[in-house]
Amino acid sequence: MTKTEASESVSRRGFMRAATGTAATAAAAGTAAGQENNSSSSGGGGGGTETVAVGPGGSLKFDPAELEVKPGTTVKWVWEGDNHNVVPESQPDGAGWEGTKGGSSKTYNTGHEYSYTFNTEGTFEYFCQPHKTAGMTGSITVSQDAGGGGSSGPAIPSSAKTLGIATTAALVFTLGLAYFFLKYGGDYGEMDQ
Repeated sequence: MTKTEASESVSRRGFMRAATGTAATAAAAGTAAGQENNSSSSGGGGGGTETVAVGPGGSLKFDPAELEVKPGTTVKWVWEGDNHNVVPESQPDGAGWEGTKGGSSKTYNTGHEYSYTFNTEGTFEYFCQPHKTAGMTGSITVSQDAGGGGSSGPAIPSSAKTLGIATTAALVFTLGLAYFFLKYGGDYGEMDQ
């Protein structure tokens, strides 16, 4: 092997080491960022956040009307209609949920938001006072088994998914570039000595 061939071999080897190291570093950074985002987005008790639309499209309903969540989940009601409230009808002993401020006599309009973190296991039933007779009722069941019995791990935020896709794309690009340089990057014919 000539000195030129040796330096080409070393530079290719060096390129492959650098490409592999860069891809591994990007993957590790992506995993760390995803874990950091996941731990900071979990809300009140680690159960995440669920949203209930109040009077969507001018209807007299909560959407979804029935919700099943894990303890520590924050439920956020978002008003999409006027003259509604959230009034607890029944709840587990010791829960202490009071619903929207002002009780059953105070209503709120489009754009209002109300949140509550559910820590006590059991079923919470609620209604909209002005529209209860029209069937505007809802329930929230708080249970460790919520979520269809899936994994007990934390939910993955969309930012971590996006970062994972970007990291995978960078890895594929780097490997493609390495393949190109190895295949077409030099003259493999006999060198003059």
